[in-house]
Amino acid sequence: MRQIILDVETQKTFDEVGGFFPDRLGISFVGVCIRDGFSGKGEMQGYFEQDLPKLFPLLEAADVIVGFNCDNFDMQTFLPYYKNDISKIATLDLLVRIKESVGHRIGLDAVAKETLGIGKSGDGLDAIKYYKSKDWDSLSKYCLQDVAVTRDIYDYGLKTGRVKFKNKWNRLVECDVDFTFTPKKDAGVQMSLLSW
Repeated sequence: MRQIILDVETQKTFDEVGGFFPDRLGISFVGVCIRDGFSGKGEMQGYFEQDLPKLFPLLEAADVIVGFNCDNFDMQTFLPYYKNDISKIATLDLLVRIKESVGHRIGLDAVAKETLGIGKSGDGLDAIKYYKSKDWDSLSKYCLQDVAVTRDIYDYGLKTGRVKFKNKWNRLVECDVDFTFTPKKDAGVQMSLLSW
């Protein structure tokens, strides 16, 4: 099964676009980890905004796109760039699965710190600063680190059926999660080389 673990960084903040409009933020960089099967480090790749036409055929060919808040954020940022129906690409949103278990949202950094013992290397505002200062190397490193953290949380949850985080009272919570995914037979995304 072909998995793509994905993270998107943007050019602007929500304040700059007048609210929660992921499709207005502009993509600066997309980090992906491509792998076949349910284990292994996979192949890390990065795509700047101008490279997105090369990314879309990979997303269309994957059995599942795995991300943290990918349904409501990452996939929505593609809308101005992707001319087909983005909702036809199968996703597994780890944040949604965790929220289904505990009843509220948890940040990637909080889950990573307790589940993996390592946190993120910064936050999304850092990535926007890197973009605005044209620090492409720091932007790609930051995003690919988030991809690796997402992949490792996914693998941990898939193997153990649990993830950990500290709640607002600073108590360690171990919650059950279901990170399984079954590809749909003949789901069939229409392949397209015309992405812009």
